[in-house]
Amino acid sequence: MSQDNTPPRDGSPRDQAKDGVPPAPETPPAAGEQPRSEPLVPPSGLEPDPAPEIDPDFVPNPGEQPDPAAPPTDAQAPAYPAGYPGQEWQPEPHGDPVKRQRLVIGGIVVGVLVLIGVVIWVLLNLLGTRPEAAVTTPTATATPGPLPRDANAKDFLVGDCFADFDPNASVARAVACDTEHSAQLIGVHAYPTDDSFPGTNAMRDKGREVCKAAVAKLNAAAGNYVLLQQNVYPSPTSWDRGDRRVDCFIVVDSGNTIKEDLLQK
Repeated sequence: MSQDNTPPRDGSPRDQAKDGVPPAPETPPAAGEQPRSEPLVPPSGLEPDPAPEIDPDFVPNPGEQPDPAAPPTDAQAPAYPAGYPGQEWQPEPHGDPVKRQRLVIGGIVVGVLVLIGVVIWVLLNLLGTRPEAAVTTPTATATPGPLPRDANAKDFLVGDCFADFDPNASVARAVACDTEHSAQLIGVHAYPTDDSFPGTNAMRDKGREVCKAAVAKLNAAAGNYVLLQQNVYPSPTSWDRGDRRVDCFIVVDSGNTIKEDLLQK
């Protein structure tokens, strides 16, 4: 048996089989063929551990893993280097655009409602019905001044007593009620100065209404006389001259026979 006395290459130990039998000579590779690489064997002769099998569903710590359905946070957002091609930094929008749109629409609706309310208020002030003007009813006080004296019809006051009374005259003789007289004014209604003439029938009805309320205010002395009601109201001509009074008198038809005040105090 012959031995190979060729010195080892690169100072490496000579390859020997376990039983001391030298390995078979290697067949040189054919032209154009790469030499076959041998698996790396540890010097100890031990086989390396196989790679551990990795469970694809294994998660180290589920509580620390991000929710895949949630948008990425600032810490999770991919950071692009400055000048990264095809990428341009955009500021993130603030707020919900749908919510902002609803707020804008709500503001417009409120503004329109306020404007409508202002218009309605103006129209009501311009076209609304005007409240009835307050009418001052003459008090039950005799015409001021020394009596007897002549008084104009527009100056008559409730409680005035008149001698020789003529309902068609614009002036009457006012006297003290404890002296002889033929009439006493017991009720007055005054129309507003800017009213239109209501008509003769309406005037007559208003006179009856005023007398009905005034008769209830007569005192017990009224039972000593035979009294009549006398309504005096303006004609269209006197209305145009500013006469707005409807007067109710109690009168006697037998001259100046009333000698006392017939109204309650």
